[in-house]
Amino acid sequence: MSHLRFEELTEKNIDDAIAVCNQSLRYDSFDPSVLRKIVFQDTNFEPRLAFVAYEGSEPLGFSAGVRLIKQPAENVDPSAAWIKILAGVAGNETDEVDVVSSLCDRVEVELLNLGGKVVRISDYARARMWPGIDIRYETILEALEKRGYSKVGEAVDYLVALRGFSIPRRIQRLRGELEKRGIEITLATKAVSESLCGWVKEKFGPGWAYEVAISIENAEKTRSGTLVAKDVKTGEIIGFSTHGALERDWFGPIGVDEKNRKSGVGSVLLFESLKLIRLNGVTEATIPWTGHLFFYTQVPGINGIRHYHIMSKKLI
Repeated sequence: MSHLRFEELTEKNIDDAIAVCNQSLRYDSFDPSVLRKIVFQDTNFEPRLAFVAYEGSEPLGFSAGVRLIKQPAENVDPSAAWIKILAGVAGNETDEVDVVSSLCDRVEVELLNLGGKVVRISDYARARMWPGIDIRYETILEALEKRGYSKVGEAVDYLVALRGFSIPRRIQRLRGELEKRGIEITLATKAVSESLCGWVKEKFGPGWAYEVAISIENAEKTRSGTLVAKDVKTGEIIGFSTHGALERDWFGPIGVDEKNRKSGVGSVLLFESLKLIRLNGVTEATIPWTGHLFFYTQVPGINGIRHYHIMSKKLI
């Protein structure tokens, strides 16, 4: 809408962006630290892709876009783009759908000028809020569909109540069986970070390796960490599970070498990591961005599921 004006996000107007986000995105919670981490502290941050929309002096919208311009280095691709956050509220002369559409129009134009070819919402693997648009944000999805976006994937978050959490006897027996087979599960230290991250990168990609590195680097400060399963005899890494890398209450990523799957290693890693999250004082954990539905239903205490649609549009 031509009567909306846009300002780049700065410390001066960050409170306006937060107010819009908390009003529009009612199933999420925003404060200055959250927005700074997702936007300013992202190594791929470009100021011209994060802006607040105003009707007069009233903030009505916020959007943050990103391109792969710096990290991960091996995946740099300036034509690949995402909208990480999209929020809009109705004004006196503009309804919510039009605000969201105007935000999309603005970020799409900027991305085109920067060489963007495809934009996705919002399965960006680094500083992120969600893996897609929560299907309860119907107005946002309506605006996206009207602009030619289509659903290209789905993901869910599991919300897990950890009050009263304990490791089931079945999992305890599994761990005992693994130990008899010479499989040891320990908390990774900085001394093994480089080799572990190299293994994760080779098996599962740089995005997961980044989160493993962050969890180990910040372990003392945030009590994050990564468990590693290893064959004691050969020294071979079998699997890993990370907690608290990007958010204190987040579990994951988790991965097991293909030839060792279905052996119980993943289940043991899952429960042992959830135990560590609980010992950190967290009473509700989030298992974010997954499509492995049946693996996680073995966890008692699941009290909520968030369902996301991953949307995409070709810009040229």
